[in-house]
Amino acid sequence: MSPRKTYRNIITSDEIISQINPKNTDLANRFLKEKSIRTSGKTIVVYRSNLNIFFCWNVLHNGNKMFTDIKKLEFSEFFSFGSDDMKLGSSRLNNIRSTLSSLSIFIEKFYDTDYPEFRNVILKTVDSSPKETRREKTVLTDEQIEGLLKYLSKTNKQKACFIALAVTSGARFSELLNFETDLIDENKTAFGDLFLETTRQIKTKGRGKAGKLLYKYILRDKFLPYYREWLVEREGILKEKGLDHNFLFVKKDGTQATVAVIRKWVKGFEKHLKVPFYVHSCRHYLTTLLSKKNIPHVLIKEIFGWSDLSMVLVYDDTKPSDRDYPELDNLRVL
Repeated sequence: MSPRKTYRNIITSDEIISQINPKNTDLANRFLKEKSIRTSGKTIVVYRSNLNIFFCWNVLHNGNKMFTDIKKLEFSEFFSFGSDDMKLGSSRLNNIRSTLSSLSIFIEKFYDTDYPEFRNVILKTVDSSPKETRREKTVLTDEQIEGLLKYLSKTNKQKACFIALAVTSGARFSELLNFETDLIDENKTAFGDLFLETTRQIKTKGRGKAGKLLYKYILRDKFLPYYREWLVEREGILKEKGLDHNFLFVKKDGTQATVAVIRKWVKGFEKHLKVPFYVHSCRHYLTTLLSKKNIPHVLIKEIFGWSDLSMVLVYDDTKPSDRDYPELDNLRVL
C-alpha cells in the first residue's frame, strides 16, 4: 500500500530567509500585520509561507530585488520555476499568485507616495493555473466503513467514535479535533429526528478570524451507539486522571487529543483499510451516502451548511446506477 503523496522540492530555509532583502521583509511583515486585522491566523500562516517561497526564489534566482522593482517577465519566470522545478500543484501556484496580488494591492493602497509608479501586474501577467488532480482520491464504500467501525468497536472505542462522528457529520479534521461533549444533546434533533443538531454553532472553515459559525448535523442512529460506548470509557479515564473538561477525544493521559495523535490514528485506519485514507474522504462519504438515498441536493446543502448548491456535486461521488430508485419496483411485476 502506498500512501497519498504530493511531491515537493523545497527551496526555503532559515538561512535563505535570513538573506531576504530587508526592505522586502519589512514590506511583508507590514502586509501580514494589516491582513491579520480581519484574517484568520491559519490564513496568515499560508500567506507567510507563500511569501517565503517567492522571496527565497528572489534571493536565489533574481538578484534579491526589491519587490517593487521586479519586472513582469521575472514574475512569470518565478511561476515557471514553481511549476517545473519545485513541482508545485495548480492550487498552491494559484494561492501564491493571489498572495502576491494582495501584497501588490497593499503597496498601491498604502505606499502610493513611496512607489507612485508601482502597479499590480500579477493577475495580468500570470495566468491562473488549471485545476489538476495531484493526489489519489479514495472513495470509501459502505462495506469499508462498516468493517472499520466493527473492527474499532472491538479494539478501541475512542477511535470507533472518531470514525463514526467523521462519517455521520462530515466534519473537517480541525472540527473533529475540537469537538466537545456538551455539543451533543441526544434530545436535540433535526430533519425528522434523523439528525442530531449541535447545541450551539461551532467554528468551521471560512473567511475572517471567527471562520464560519455553523450548527453541525450528525446522523443520529448511526453515531450514538459508538458515542455512548466511548463516553463511558472516557469518563473513567478522566476520573482516574483527576481531570474535568469537555473535549471528546483525549490522549492516554486524559488531556485533549492533539493533531499528532489524530494523524497517528489516521495512519492506523489506512493500514487497516489498505487504501489511502484521509479524514476529508469521510466528508465525501457522507455526501455520497445521502445522495445515493436520493436526499434532495438542496437538503444536503443545508445539512453541510454550504452556501452554494454546486458544492454538493463537488463531494458527491455517486454514479446514477448507485442510487436507490423505488420506482424500479414497478418493473418487477412485468
